[in-house]
Amino acid sequence: MNRVISDDDLYHFGPFCLDEGERVLLRDGRLVPLAPKALSTLIVLVRNMGHVVEKNILMNEVWPDEDVEEGNLAQHIFMLRKALGENPKYIETVPRRGYRFLATTNRIHRTSKRNTENAEAYEAYFKARTCWNIHTAEGLRQALGYFQQATNEDPNYSFAYAGLVDCYLRLATNYFPPPNVLSKSSATTHPREVGATFPETNTSVEIRCQWDRENAKREWQRADELKLDYPAVHQWRAAYLFSLGLYNQTLMKTEQLVDSASNAPSSSPSNLQARFEPVSLTPAEELQVFCVVAREQIEAGNYDAACMVLERWWTMGEWPKLDGLNSRLSADLLLTVGTLAGFVASARQVPRGQKHAEALLNGAIGLSEQLGSKMLSCEGRVDLALCYQRQGMLDLARATFLAALQVLPTSEFEIRRFALISLASVEWEAGRLNDSAARLKEADEIVEPASPLINARSYLHLAVTLQTLATSETRGEYLQRALEYCSKAVEQYEAIGNHRYAAIAENNYGYLLVTFNRLDEAEPHLVRARELFAALDDKRRCAEVDDSIAHLHLAAGRLELAEEAVRQAVNALESGGLDGFLAESLTTQGLVLCKLGRRREAKRILDRARQIAERCGDLECSCLALLMVIEELGEHLDEEERLELSAQLEQFLTYSQKASTIERIRNALDSLQASPMSVPNQ
Repeated sequence: MNRVISDDDLYHFGPFCLDEGERVLLRDGRLVPLAPKALSTLIVLVRNMGHVVEKNILMNEVWPDEDVEEGNLAQHIFMLRKALGENPKYIETVPRRGYRFLATTNRIHRTSKRNTENAEAYEAYFKARTCWNIHTAEGLRQALGYFQQATNEDPNYSFAYAGLVDCYLRLATNYFPPPNVLSKSSATTHPREVGATFPETNTSVEIRCQWDRENAKREWQRADELKLDYPAVHQWRAAYLFSLGLYNQTLMKTEQLVDSASNAPSSSPSNLQARFEPVSLTPAEELQVFCVVAREQIEAGNYDAACMVLERWWTMGEWPKLDGLNSRLSADLLLTVGTLAGFVASARQVPRGQKHAEALLNGAIGLSEQLGSKMLSCEGRVDLALCYQRQGMLDLARATFLAALQVLPTSEFEIRRFALISLASVEWEAGRLNDSAARLKEADEIVEPASPLINARSYLHLAVTLQTLATSETRGEYLQRALEYCSKAVEQYEAIGNHRYAAIAENNYGYLLVTFNRLDEAEPHLVRARELFAALDDKRRCAEVDDSIAHLHLAAGRLELAEEAVRQAVNALESGGLDGFLAESLTTQGLVLCKLGRRREAKRILDRARQIAERCGDLECSCLALLMVIEELGEHLDEEERLELSAQLEQFLTYSQKASTIERIRNALDSLQASPMSVPNQ
């Protein structure tokens, strides 16, 4: 009776079943009515079973934003004991300290929490994810058939409906890698080609199944924060019919009929549509489920699909339609479109697009604070900090991240981990390597399991940190570990279907190899990243890869090709307002021009790079541009220029935390003090 069996967030003890994800307590399969705060108290105690939970910790966890008396806690403990019964006794009072859940623990690990009691439905869902994981149009169509079979077996299976929505949106937007650039991990044999046999275990498929569970859990928490119910099945059906309509419109444009998915083991899309009558939703129900769908597409990197889903309420550059919405739904919409606007503005290089995103996010933050929603307010601040980071405003980004972390409830592990990793990125961009490493360590110390998206982001930043160490200390083992982390990032991103960020990891992998002059190995990764971003029409990321390709050509002595590549990068970044990235590409362009002997032009470009970087607070980039002027053009500088540059360089010596940069600064100062005869600029 006192043994607890735990499956992720599902706990069994005696006749009781506590489902943390769904926030329900069952006794012999029947719902036990509990007040929300009493249920939250039970969840905290069960999570810490066998250990004393101090009263102040319990109150902070259950009432994080409220000033309540200790008597409230005692009242809810009384309610719990009444609901659980006293035989056996589950909750023990520890005088003057707190409470302890007495049951012992026996944890069982399973592949996934099914979200359905129907074994056939879950089997079809798993097969659908196996087909989906191939990341081709044909694989998505095969997945549709199995997702449809899952809904036939269990008409209330929300994961299957979400899968249908996702497949149709990806097909409608062509959001999958071109066949010629599929990576080794996704270019596997199609299950239908081997008699529809499916492996019982597949790491990538399991990662995606975990991602589905994490998404559902986050959205449930969000709904609870907004005092809403998690989207019901009829809402998911409406989202399914909408996404099917988008897919049909896409086919009509190319004069095709709806694909019947004839090879699939279940009904065709048209048959499934006929099985469900048109769903009538209230405006609130419609907006809620569409925001959920849009957020999943944002996290998958499919910004076009997210824009399509929300186009009835918002278009880029305009204020969303909030008429008729209550303040909670308005806050949810503002935060969702504010996040989306920042990504769209970056990908499409929309002039003043980041400012539009800032306005939306500030509106969401203000409304969330009025509602007392600390979680949504902090989430908005994190996304606002990302807007500042994209624009190169690193000091403002740092301050905004820190402000969010300061007030973020300790229970919000995912947001905290994401904010810390993002802050580590800001510190690294600014050249504060020790601070960056400290933030990554702090994120790593959060012991709760992270979602695949957070894991992938961690791997990317760990790779960047190790790259810096490898460069400054010339240690091959750091490079190898950095490459391993990049590979892990690619695997995680591909498993959740985020092809945009998988391409970012590919670009980082290629650039790492360029850094260590492994050019033949680097080129395929950079080419694949470039083709992926081109297929996604992501102008900003194409520019980043062009910058990497310029370094590749420069290392190979192909100066004309290097100039062409970096010129493309600079031209793409000129109008997007992303000054931090522009400064980096201008620095690369200045170096290429130096190698070409176009000194006057190179000096002008490098001076501009320094000015932009300093304005952004990116002192590391500014320092590198200054070093380039001295190292490449030093013998052509007059005495006055030497004195001025020497004074500027002295300031960076006390600032930089990068060993290789410090060494370059000292060497540059020595060369300036040597004062050889100046040669007029050409």
